[in-house]
Amino acid sequence: MFPSPGLMAQSLLDGIFLGFLYSLMALGLSLVFGVMGIINFAHGDFIMLGSYLVWLIANSVRTDPSLVSIVTVPLFFVVGAAIYTIIIRPVFGKEPLIQIAVTVGVGYVLQNTALMFFRAEPRAVQSTALNLYIGLGPVNIHAAKLVTALLSSVIVIGVHYLLTKTWVGLTIRATAYDREVATLMGINVNKVYLLVFGLGIALTALAASLWMTFGQANPYIGTSFGLLTWVIIALGGLGGVSGLLASSLIVGVMQSLTMTLASPTISLTVPYLVFLVVLWFRPQGLFGRRE
Repeated sequence: MFPSPGLMAQSLLDGIFLGFLYSLMALGLSLVFGVMGIINFAHGDFIMLGSYLVWLIANSVRTDPSLVSIVTVPLFFVVGAAIYTIIIRPVFGKEPLIQIAVTVGVGYVLQNTALMFFRAEPRAVQSTALNLYIGLGPVNIHAAKLVTALLSSVIVIGVHYLLTKTWVGLTIRATAYDREVATLMGINVNKVYLLVFGLGIALTALAASLWMTFGQANPYIGTSFGLLTWVIIALGGLGGVSGLLASSLIVGVMQSLTMTLASPTISLTVPYLVFLVVLWFRPQGLFGRRE
């Protein structure tokens, strides 16, 4: 039986909210890949690690998960800077396969550490101030998802402003465009890369804090989010913030509608099927430019 219009509207709204969160999850990965060319396969596992850290802190001090980002975002920036210095920098500029192996290794270490300490049991924050619903005609708006979508869009647009309208952003874009020329112009490329990688990891902590206002942590969400964010970036085709937001919304809405019309299992596979179809006809992605 076909779902009612009200249920479809609810599913569409939830998909839009989820899409905005996906854009924040993919932002750090897009930033690191766009500037440094590093394929960070551990990106999703940092979201997983951040989710567990939010769960521990929020339940310990009885606070809202979104507020935990005040602690986790600076902490993850330091962690990202340390990982760049110790692990990424020594292999930077080497064969892509070496970089992939290194980041995959980091991801496996994070995943197995989570399994060792938390096992495979899902963990959720016991209480959140945003766990309430607002009735609006045939749909109910979950306050946590609404706030998550609003904050995610603000952060994504804020990072876009940082990259396009500030001196720091000009330095980052110059380094991304041509590393050698940027060095000749007096830019400390190593510091730029450290800043970018640290910011990319810090954004995963923010995404994890928002995810835990309505989601759960388990050791395997890192793999799911990691693959999904790569699909979003590939669909967007490195088309800037507009491409990232559009592809994120497409994935979020597809997953939500498929969950309503079919099943949760099928909803997990639909984005990848669409991804394969899109790449078959447009290898540069939906919003990427043809070479």
